[in-house]
Amino acid sequence: MSAIDRCGLYEVVPAGFDLLKASPAELDRYGIPQKPDVITEPELFEFWTELVSAPFAAKQPTFASIHPPSLGGALQSMLNWSGALISTPWPQQIVFAAGAWNVPHVRRPSVSALGTPADDPKSLVWVGLDGRNGTLPNVSLPQIGTGHWPDRKPNHFAWWDWWHNARPDEATTESAAPAKPQAITVIDNLLIETGHKILAGLAVQVSGDILYFIKNQRTGEFRSFLAPPPSGEIEPLGSSAEWVMERPTDPESGALFPLPDYGAVDFSYCVARAADGAVGSGRMMTLADNALLIEMRETFANPDRTVIVSRPALRQEHLEAPIGVRCTFQDPVA
Repeated sequence: MSAIDRCGLYEVVPAGFDLLKASPAELDRYGIPQKPDVITEPELFEFWTELVSAPFAAKQPTFASIHPPSLGGALQSMLNWSGALISTPWPQQIVFAAGAWNVPHVRRPSVSALGTPADDPKSLVWVGLDGRNGTLPNVSLPQIGTGHWPDRKPNHFAWWDWWHNARPDEATTESAAPAKPQAITVIDNLLIETGHKILAGLAVQVSGDILYFIKNQRTGEFRSFLAPPPSGEIEPLGSSAEWVMERPTDPESGALFPLPDYGAVDFSYCVARAADGAVGSGRMMTLADNALLIEMRETFANPDRTVIVSRPALRQEHLEAPIGVRCTFQDPVA
């Protein structure tokens, strides 16, 4: 049984129901993250308030495979991630991460990249947990976000994944084969278009499952579901949270697709919760804590050089606003 088949679906929020006044049990029933504390978690409370406020229209998600297949993945070099991450000191674990961004306008880059499986630019924008040390055994990365293909119709879509580092040395016998990497999964009943504002995040449950949620703030359409961990052993979640613009990977060859010219993506509401013990307790974290910025590099034939193709920078619109990160496409021939 696939992870998609094992996903849990929640009751649909009735039309007109006031989620701002919902009880914890009602929020659980409808797949809504629990209400943060307005005093100790002000930025997280602001995100949550926008998430559950009008416009709001919930449906159970439906899923579909993406073609051609594309694989998200963990940070193995600066070749596939651009953005920011925060980490928390042991024994704390990050149990919640959220973010917002506007859907970018994407187009083909001015020159072609080298070493790609096809001249088919693709980008993924997401918020996730862990995956920083993706070459280590049993590292995993639950993530949710939006995809942006210049040559795909429609150009934009919502997706999710729970990536797991399936390595040959994880096989228990000589005849056992590692799990084949699975392509990202499309949430195919959530329409998004250029310029729409997306709110998304993940919440670790006591069971070890993850509550995934995503909302198109322009239309009010909201989707949430519960996903179990991938099969096989994984490291405990919660070492880091990320807000990333990514070049996805071709599952067959392992090569990275070229990055499209996406202009700029501003991540806002970059908030997380670190817990000492029980899920839901702990403290709020933002990029003001210990943000690590990651710039993406790509190699081009004209000129024949490796350049920074996506550059991140911390940003803050005003003193009361939480710090976000802006990822900007750098024209390779500029």
